[in-house]
Amino acid sequence: MTHRRIAHRALRVVAAALGAFVVPAVASAQAVCTDINNVPGFKIVLDDIQFAAAPADDQKVLMRLLISQLGSRLEDLPDPAPSRYHLVPCPGRTPVGEASFPPLTVRDLVTRDVLLEVWGDVFRPSGGKQLVAMNYVMMPLPRDTMNPFLQRQYERKIVSSPDEVVEWLAGFDEISAYASVGRAIRVIDAQGAPGYDSAKADFATAAQGLRRAYGANPVGAQKQLLEYVDAQQCALLRRARNDAAYKGTMRLLPQSTVDRTCASGGNQ
Repeated sequence: MTHRRIAHRALRVVAAALGAFVVPAVASAQAVCTDINNVPGFKIVLDDIQFAAAPADDQKVLMRLLISQLGSRLEDLPDPAPSRYHLVPCPGRTPVGEASFPPLTVRDLVTRDVLLEVWGDVFRPSGGKQLVAMNYVMMPLPRDTMNPFLQRQYERKIVSSPDEVVEWLAGFDEISAYASVGRAIRVIDAQGAPGYDSAKADFATAAQGLRRAYGANPVGAQKQLLEYVDAQQCALLRRARNDAAYKGTMRLLPQSTVDRTCASGGNQ
């Protein structure tokens, strides 16, 4: 082997070793937002939405407007105060995809009651249309059966101002629907029987919101998520009916009603 070939091989080995260290470094750099520690209760983390056509100063203004509108919308949801969603902005944070969420990072976020993390891109208008790509990480979905990472694209006719784009983004039903799934799972795990009715309401709200967002023919990850939510609703009905510690109305359902509901997709 020539000295040149030996040198090239050595460079490849060094590059591979560096790569092994760089990926975890990127993930760990994206792993936490300090403001998460300062907000109690269930949280939706809003990272940067990149507005491609906006200068840096306008980008900050649009993000502040989005934080205000989305935060107000979440506060207006008819949830009891102890379980209400709190929007946590993380300015400057832009995850690089699944690499930014290794299992330890997700566990840390779940420990801090994070239900959902959101970031995305608003592209330059083209062909009379406005395209938006959004990324969602739902927690704590089980990775062995569900992919908690969802990517969605939205399209609409070009609107007259960036403010209207922000208003459109703040109105996405999916944001609260995804969070509702996580909250239902968390409440069942934390409270058991006293949380069944709340979880049932969250699963139902999530299923309705996702069906509105996905339309009549969901495919791929969308279909998988809907099936997961339906299965969780069904499992909750069965659990409530057989749990002596639960005293609510689901316990009174006849077994035939539970079986029929589960056979129809989990919706009662």
